[in-house]
Amino acid sequence: MALKLTDDIKKEIGQHFIFGFHGPTPFSGKGKDILTLTGPGYWAGNVIFMKRNVVKTVSEHPVDSKHGRAEEIASHIAGLQQHARDSGQSIGLGIGTDQEGGLVSAFSTNGVATLFPGAMAMASIPDTDDLTSGDIVRKSSLEFTEAIYAAQGTELNMLGVNWAFAPVGDVNSERENPVIGVRSFGDDPERVAQHVLSSCKGLTSAGVAPSVKHFPGHGDTRVDSHLGLPRIYKEWTHNSDGSGLEDIELVPFRRLTEKMRTGTNTALGFDDKARDMITVMTGHMSLPLVTGKADEPASLSAAVTNGILRERTRGLGFDGVVVTDCLEMDAISRTKENLEKEKRDGIIEGAVLALEAGADVVMICHTFEKQRAAVERVWAAVESGRISLDVLRESTKRIEKWKMALGLEWNLYAERMGWNQNAWDQLKDKNAALSLAAYKRTVVCLKEGEMLDGRGKVVVFTPAMESYNLAVDDAEGVLRTKGGAVRNTAGASFLSFVEAIRQQVPDTRHVVFNQQDAESVYVVQSDEQVIFTLRNADRGTWQLQGLERTLYSAQTKVVVVSSGTPYDLIGFQSKHSTDYAHLACSEYTKPALEAVKNIIFGEERAVGKLPVRVTR
Repeated sequence: MALKLTDDIKKEIGQHFIFGFHGPTPFSGKGKDILTLTGPGYWAGNVIFMKRNVVKTVSEHPVDSKHGRAEEIASHIAGLQQHARDSGQSIGLGIGTDQEGGLVSAFSTNGVATLFPGAMAMASIPDTDDLTSGDIVRKSSLEFTEAIYAAQGTELNMLGVNWAFAPVGDVNSERENPVIGVRSFGDDPERVAQHVLSSCKGLTSAGVAPSVKHFPGHGDTRVDSHLGLPRIYKEWTHNSDGSGLEDIELVPFRRLTEKMRTGTNTALGFDDKARDMITVMTGHMSLPLVTGKADEPASLSAAVTNGILRERTRGLGFDGVVVTDCLEMDAISRTKENLEKEKRDGIIEGAVLALEAGADVVMICHTFEKQRAAVERVWAAVESGRISLDVLRESTKRIEKWKMALGLEWNLYAERMGWNQNAWDQLKDKNAALSLAAYKRTVVCLKEGEMLDGRGKVVVFTPAMESYNLAVDDAEGVLRTKGGAVRNTAGASFLSFVEAIRQQVPDTRHVVFNQQDAESVYVVQSDEQVIFTLRNADRGTWQLQGLERTLYSAQTKVVVVSSGTPYDLIGFQSKHSTDYAHLACSEYTKPALEAVKNIIFGEERAVGKLPVRVTR
């Protein structure tokens, strides 16, 4: 006999979803779809704010705030919470965002929140140096990580965001990985684990839930799960050569669950409240030697979620909330559509499969029709008994426990409402100093050489922007003409970099180079010093051809800058005798490139230590 769904059961099902929306506000235009999803009928219990929701103001002069976009967003989140309460939801919304630092920092768009270094840049900070830091107390690399995540969490909390999809626990063991790269803390599993623990301690101290991702590990792949299904052919074991899942991928997650069990009596243990805040995000990669299925993503696999992650004897014994990565990524939408042809839509069916596999919360970020249909598919699965109501309620208990640790009961949440511009301004000033102190320590010198003279002439080469990574390259952020043509191929951060150099050396020429350029583009005047910027040139090898042409033409000092991964010059052998210095900053953000500029012109020294192996 089929179960009859009541509104109470539908409200419970709604807690198991997190949805995104479009536009700068949930209260007009397409943004109102999220009111439908969190309101009566669907009662979705969680919302993700993405870069697209932060980047633009509602109007040129925000009508619902006196101070700007930060207050405007805070008021929108408070309004969403009130809407959920008025709609009969029993507890507050989980409000999540991707705020890893560096290139994946949704709330740092347009300066709303402070931009801090990303994982690889953060992990490049040395434990000791003699640089000055103003009022910032000198910190080790791990202390910087904890302080940065605490600072990010404090800002997010003040805005009303209570869930950060960070830190990245992936070990970057495959240097050709197209989706993780500089988002990882490095290629040493134990060191990555230490940074993950420090990150979680920082976020929980600020009252924000971490979501360590992407379980069971996305580091050893050459496929971007935004575009297809990566397959990792490893067994769930230790291998004699140190290549097993237990040797690399699972180490950061296992160390986390070990610390969660130890409590506060040992270093970096977590108290009960912090422990209950911590969540894990499952990724869309296949483990055929574990699941026996080449086309089953880990996020939809009971062998991975209920097995490796949750099982207490051999597994990690994690008993907190598990959220999937977005089901609209092609690893799910294409793969599951192929496998479930009779059901026609991988995303919608994927929601049921994820909950069956042991996930607590299913993420669908983009398409209203698919979001609504996914909830309805889960209704049908519960109604038919395919998803046991008893099992669903065990999962609901985990979500409730997590939300209570975040203080989302309505009587507690109401006490936090309101905006304090003074406190926000003071916090931003304090965090700007921390960010500056961190960024100045992230730059690594990979090859010694002469830096540039602040007088004379400079030519700066920057690569035309290409999309390498959909987690980083936000398609909605591309600058285009009304006709659809790309308007700015230099990239905003590179333009800012050149402008900072021009402030130092007014006679600065900027060349945006691409793979179609003639050799004449790379001709350097005899008295021009050269800054040649690369971005993931190990994959865009045309950049190395441009560098080679420039080294042939250059007659004075040359500094090469790796603005993405530090692997650009592995295997590069110039035919020319021109010497050059090589710096790496692990991200092409404005503050990272400004730190590079300061080193190039002798204002600072490169003290960073690379957290990955680079062999020429």
